Order: sequence, then C-alpha cells, then structure tokens
Amino acid sequence: MLAALQQALVKAANCRIRLPVILQGDEKSLLTQAQHLLMALQPAHSWWLGEHTPAQCQNIGQYKAHQLLGIECDCLIINAFSGFDADKIAASAGALTAGGLWLLLAPESLQWQQLANSAHHRLRSYPTPTDYPGYFIAFWLGQLQQANVLRGNATTLFNDLTWPEAEANSTTLDVTMPYKTSEQATAVSAILNVVSGHRRRPLLLLADRGCGKSAALGIAAAHLALSGKKHILITAPAKAQAAVALAHFAQLTEHEASTSLALRFVAVDELLASQPEAELLLIDEAAAIPTPLLQQLLDHYSRIVFASTEHGYEGTGRGFQLRFQPYLTKRCPNWRLLRLTQPIRYQAQDPLEQLIRLGFLLKQTDETAVTLTAESLELKHYHASDWLTEPKKLQQVFGLLSFAHYQTQVKDLAALLDNPALSVYTLEQDKQLLACALISQEGEIDDALSQAIYQGQRRIQGHLLAQNLAFHLASPALATVKLARIMRIAVQPHLQRQQLGSQLLTRLEKPLQQQGYHYVGSSFAASADLVRFWQKAGFAAIRLGMQLDKASAEPSLVMLKALSAENVSKVQQLKLKFASRLYQELPDYPSNIASDLLLQLIQPTQHAMTPLTLTNLQLFSADQRPFELVITELLQWFNQYAVILSKLQQQVFIAKLWQKQSWAVVCQRFSLTGKACAIKLMQQAIIQHIDSA
Repeated sequence: MLAALQQALVKAANCRIRLPVILQGDEKSLLTQAQHLLMALQPAHSWWLGEHTPAQCQNIGQYKAHQLLGIECDCLIINAFSGFDADKIAASAGALTAGGLWLLLAPESLQWQQLANSAHHRLRSYPTPTDYPGYFIAFWLGQLQQANVLRGNATTLFNDLTWPEAEANSTTLDVTMPYKTSEQATAVSAILNVVSGHRRRPLLLLADRGCGKSAALGIAAAHLALSGKKHILITAPAKAQAAVALAHFAQLTEHEASTSLALRFVAVDELLASQPEAELLLIDEAAAIPTPLLQQLLDHYSRIVFASTEHGYEGTGRGFQLRFQPYLTKRCPNWRLLRLTQPIRYQAQDPLEQLIRLGFLLKQTDETAVTLTAESLELKHYHASDWLTEPKKLQQVFGLLSFAHYQTQVKDLAALLDNPALSVYTLEQDKQLLACALISQEGEIDDALSQAIYQGQRRIQGHLLAQNLAFHLASPALATVKLARIMRIAVQPHLQRQQLGSQLLTRLEKPLQQQGYHYVGSSFAASADLVRFWQKAGFAAIRLGMQLDKASAEPSLVMLKALSAENVSKVQQLKLKFASRLYQELPDYPSNIASDLLLQLIQPTQHAMTPLTLTNLQLFSADQRPFELVITELLQWFNQYAVILSKLQQQVFIAKLWQKQSWAVVCQRFSLTGKACAIKLMQQAIIQHIDSA
C-alpha cells in the first residue's frame, strides 16, 4: 500500500490535485501505518488533528478554525478515533497544497456511527450525556458514498481514484512574480484602477477559496505604497482574516521602511466610529460583515474594494450578492465585478475540494426559484435524526440559513445533527422550502442550578435565553420552565416582504404550546427594522447587551413572548422594567447605538406640559434662555414628541438628553460645526413643533 500511495501522490502532483485517502479499521494498526507513511514520504510540512501526534507532525488541535485559513501544508492526517471536528477539518483542508496527502484514520463505519464524537461535545446543550453519538458521522458517511476518494484499511486500498484530466494550460504560464495566476494579476490591476480612476466606482472581487483573492489585496496595497500612497486601510470580520493580505504586503515592502506603515488594519467598529482618512479601503471577507455596516462604509469612503469568498468554508454564497449588490448598484451604478476562478494551490477538479464541499454542504445549489401560489402552506418540523433520510432538505435548510445569516459556519451544520436540543420548523409549499426557523430547547433547569446561575456561580452550555432570564434579569424561576429560543429565522430571498417570516412565527406557536413550552424568545444583533419585525409578532424587548458585537457593531437584544395567557403579565413586567432601566442607565451603554433603535425600546414617563414649561421652551427657542436652564423642560418635551421630529433632531436630542454626551461628542457624531449649531437645531425643533405641545 505504501508503494501504491507514493505512486498516487506523484500522479496527484502531476495533475495538480490533493489526494484524499480514508483508511478504516482498528486504531493501533492505522496509527502504525500512518507512521510508516510519514517515514516513507518525508513531507516538509505535516499537520495532525487528533491524539497520538507523531514527532514529524504539528498538531493543529489548539488552533481555532479561522486561524488555519491562508497557510499551507503538504500532508494533513486526521485521527478521527479521538474525535471528528467538522469545523477544523473543513477549514484545514484548504491549506493542503497540490500533490499533498489528506489522510483520514477512522473506525469501521458501523462502529464509528455508534461512538460519541468528543470533538462535538461543545456543540451540545446541557445536559446531553457524554456518550450521546449524534447523527453527524452517519450523515457524513452517507455523503461519502458519493465522493471520489481512495478507501482502504491498514494494509490494502480497495479502489482507485477517478482521476481528473491534467490541466491543458497551466494558469501560471507567462505570469511573473509576485503573481500566481493571470487572473490574480488582472485583479491587482483592477484594484489599482479603483485608486487612479473615477471616484465612487468600487470593485467587488469574488472568488472560491484558494484563488489568491486575499493575496491580490496585499500585492495591490504594496504597489500603491511603493508609488507613494500612505493611507491604505484594510478591514475584515477579524484581523486573522486579513492575515494573508497583510503578509503579502509585508513581504513586498520589507526592504522599504518608508512604506511599511502605509497599510493598516482597522476593525469594522473602529472604522465606523472614527472614520480615518483613506486613499483606499480594502474589505476582505466582506460577506461575513453585515450589510448595514457595508452600506455605511460605502457611503463614507469613495474608493473601496469589497473582496469575498463565494463558496467553501469562508463563503456565504449568493446571500452576500443578494443582500448587498442592490444597494451597491443604487449608490454606485458604475461599480465593477471581477471573479477569480483559477485555483492557485490545486486545480479546479480537485477531489479533496469536492469532498469537503459535499461532506459539509458547502456547495451552493442554483435551484429554480420557488413561486408562491394560493395553495396552502405546510408547517413541518425536523429533528436531528430526520436529516439522515432528508439530506436534500438539510442542504436547502443549511443553504438558506447561510444566505440569511452572516456567521453561519460548518459547526452550525454539525450542531444541527449532533445537538438533540436543536430542531427546525419549515414553511413549505409542494415540498419546496420557503422559510425556516432554527429552534433551541432551553430551560427546565432545576431550582438549585438556576439559583447558582442567578448568583453568578454557574454557566451552562446551550441555554442562552434561560441564563439571560436567571442572571441578567434576576428571574431564576423562569429558567426552570420549558423555553424555546429561535436562534435563526430565514426566508427565501426572492420571497421576502411577503409576510412569510411572520406566518412562520405565528404557525409554530401552536406546536410549541402543545409540547409544553411556556415562553418563546430570541436574541440577535439589534436593528430598528429587526425589532419592528419581532414586535409585530408580539415579542417584547427585555434586555439590551452592554457591548457592541464585533461583527455587526450592534448590541444584542433579547426578546420574549408568552405562549399562554397566564404568562403574558410576566412578560409585560419584564418589558416595562427593561424600558425604565435602559432609560436611566443609557449613559453607561455604547455611545453610538442607533437613535431609531432607542426610540423603539425606551418608553419614558410622560408628563403634561405646564404653561411655565412651555414659556421656558419658547424663551429657549428665541435664544433668550440658555440650554443649561431648560434641560428638564427639553427632556419633558422631547419624551412626549420625539416621534414627530426629523431623524437628525431625534439623534441630537437623544445623544444630549438621554445619553448625556458632551457637546464635542454630539457634534462629532452628527457632523455639526459646534455647540451653537447643535443648540440651533434644538431651537428649530421647538419652533416647528411647539404648537403640538
């Protein structure tokens, strides 16, 4: 077998593919065979995932999945006897170069399906037993039946690979350093044109993983720095996702000290808050940044490049295009789209890439758009075990969740199959998926544990809603009842704004009631539009997070709805208590929370205007009474008439009177020239609307 594998690896290198091999049997024999393989092959950069790491290999178990992106190895061995971490396996596969070996060591299929997957234990909700096997391995083995891989045991290979044709023309011919493909050189040229060409003509750079998109950003930045540009910014959902671009920039400018600081990484939230000067803004993995934040960046920066992975581990597929491109066209009709399709590390028909996409449902499907008719819609409920007989439906559900949510990852697929507390409700018509909701079963925590959570002594996995109620809202009794948390809700993009999301929320209430749930809730990055959607469905806001989410730059909001009449009053109490506390404690929250969101959440006490109050306001508006002597009157008036003011007027009043921010901060946030300008705006609001009072 060693000789056969060596021959296959030579052929793989000639075809510019990676070789996927799966060996099943007993652990001791397979580990011994892996050791022989390593000694025979002598790979330069070997990775190992799992226990019993040989001396020749680097164990990657301690790395997070995103830390494995953008780096390379030529041998990757996975010891699945000590766990099968779907997230890390999907991410690490992209690091393997052409001619490399991807080797999976695993138990026999029947035994493997019956074993608990220790690598996925953190995905399960308390109190799932440690010996719970889950369904991910069974699902993955089912997908594997369609894969083009070498299979065998410790001594024998059972089949040969269906070898792809060698590429007719190398993508690297006639390409000079630092480029790896002609497409990458074209991409760099297009990025440079964003700087030298007309303003407001952004570039959208899309690619599958491994096509050199991020490297192109770094190469282009180096060209600009060497030509004298000094203010180039790059951002991404996390700095690790800009590491490839930064590394290429550093490599090309290492001998030019004056250019080494021309490219600077700035986190998205800081970028929006401080809006630093930029001759060019580069955004890597833009699909993983919420559309509202991309819109704000597009509005402020006139020269900008959006780069994103379309498919694969890092990608969110067509969802990014469907959400963001319409706004891009509206604001910048002359924007340009460029796609990179030439893989750098391996060829297009690489069997390992096909295995990863198939096994982890990363392959986007271009299905015919569903047409909504007058036929009745069907509500269906899927549990983890159902996905084994409904793999196509799971593909549809996972694809839709990826479209709708910017942080959907492979571990979310694993959780669907391995966490018994998760289930999915779908709205379907003629077996076609229209909308879906991902539900987590929570609560039913015993009194002692709920008290420990309330006292800050314990935290348990998978009970976000219950822990919010017990700890943050000082209501441990609510953690002892059965709770449903809606983790995600999604509607087919072409069917949005047809009330399907609202229908789904309404329809799933009855089965939840029948299953004994007392409350249903959700937690999400809050925006005014989302809050309106949930409020329309009868949910009440009960807690706002004190920190902004790094990915969305928005605070998290918890909303709750009672599923029985006797619990409605309790939710109303929580709602009123939250609105009152938020009003009083708002200065302690992040200063840049959107004003339209605060107007939806805060319900300040209103008092009738007295003649003296109105007189003082009129004097203020006539510039005959200073702001400092009418703060109370202004607050009383604004609390009653905020909804009829313009957006800018609302923003200034909230920042000054509710958030108690300094004049300098208020003016900086809303681009006002100074305190006098801000006061003038308040005075105009009084003049315009004093008759209402």
